[in-house]
Amino acid sequence: MIEILKIIHLLALMFGAAASFGNLYMLMAKGPADLPSPGFTGQLRFMFRLSALVAILTIWASGVLLLFIKYGWWINSFSFDAKIVFATIVLLIVLFLNLLAMRTPKGPGAPPSYVPVLHIIGAGSLVLAMAFAVVAFV
Repeated sequence: MIEILKIIHLLALMFGAAASFGNLYMLMAKGPADLPSPGFTGQLRFMFRLSALVAILTIWASGVLLLFIKYGWWINSFSFDAKIVFATIVLLIVLFLNLLAMRTPKGPGAPPSYVPVLHIIGAGSLVLAMAFAVVAFV
C-alpha cells in the first residue's frame, strides 16, 4: 500500500513539475501574447494548468496519507515545516490561477501582468518544497 502511494505521489510530482516548468519555458520563449500559433499555445496553457491542478491535489492527498501511515500527523523538524509552507504556496498559486482562468473571458490578449510572477514563485516554491522534503525524509 505504501509503495503504491509513493508511486502516485512521485508521478504527481513529475506531472506538476512538467506543468510548472513548461509554463516558465513558455514565458521565456517570448511574451505571453506573441508566441507563434496562439491556438496551440492556448491549448498548452490549458493542459499545463489542468495537469498542475490534478497533480497538486494528488500530491497533497497522497502526501497526507503517506505522512499519517508512516509518521503520524506531523514531523517536528524545520525541514518538514518549510516543505509544508512551500507546498502550500504552490497549492494556493495553482488554485488561484485555475480560478482566474475560469473567470477570465476567452479571447486574444495577454494574461494579467502578475501571472508570470506567480508562475516564477510557484516554480521556485516547488523546487524548495522538494529540497526540504529530501532533507526531512531522507
